[in-house]
Amino acid sequence: MHKVNVPSNSIRTDLVLEEDLSSKESLKLDDNNPIKKVDLVKGKDKYTTLLFKDITDKEEYILVQKKLKEVLKEYIDPKDKDSYLIIGLGNPKSTPDSLGPKTIKEILVTRYLYLLGELDLNVSSVSIYEPNVCGNTGIESVNLIKKVIEEVKPTKVIIIDALKASHIERLVKTIQITNSGIHPGSGIFNDQGEISEKTMNCKIIAIGIPTVVDKNTMINKVSDDNFMVTPTNIDFMVEKLSHLLGTTINHIINPKIFDK
Repeated sequence: MHKVNVPSNSIRTDLVLEEDLSSKESLKLDDNNPIKKVDLVKGKDKYTTLLFKDITDKEEYILVQKKLKEVLKEYIDPKDKDSYLIIGLGNPKSTPDSLGPKTIKEILVTRYLYLLGELDLNVSSVSIYEPNVCGNTGIESVNLIKKVIEEVKPTKVIIIDALKASHIERLVKTIQITNSGIHPGSGIFNDQGEISEKTMNCKIIAIGIPTVVDKNTMINKVSDDNFMVTPTNIDFMVEKLSHLLGTTINHIINPKIFDK
């Protein structure tokens, strides 16, 4: 592990409160059960957490991708010919916060074909957007996202974001999915506003992976600095995980192309 001094507009939020997750059931993994799926339901909001041991292991990578496909189908019906906007939140200049921007680079964009004329290929319209962070653009990402959604008018928005973990064992070993939306910045007390069906007037699916944990969580101590701890191989892990998310999303939203 190594320390990074994360700006206040960088790493974002846990999608699920860790205490809610921990109280659900034991989350311990072993060689016989290297992957675990945990669901939480709060009213109309659903949260799914996938936990795994080692995404760098080839066999486990395949198992995680298979399980992730199953989970995403609970949120996205591949039979629906929806139009999608895939948003990669985060700072491409900060490796722990670059999960979103790197993931959308894996996404096959098809919307421009629809702009040329109606396609008879049973292919979903897909566009991508990278709002960056306010520290780089001077504009809050939530405001940019709202304008893009108004312009593109997708039926579903998928948001990918890096998270701050509440426990060190969750780092790069957890994928969280929810239909409740996301509050960029709330994980570090810098809430930039709500991205949800209520505020954006379309279905929102948020996917996050914790890439940092704050120093105070690790040592059980409160201090004024904002140092975050991230794995020493974070570059490799973000590349691996962004490829996992991007390719899996491609398979789910355009199975006619990718499931051949």
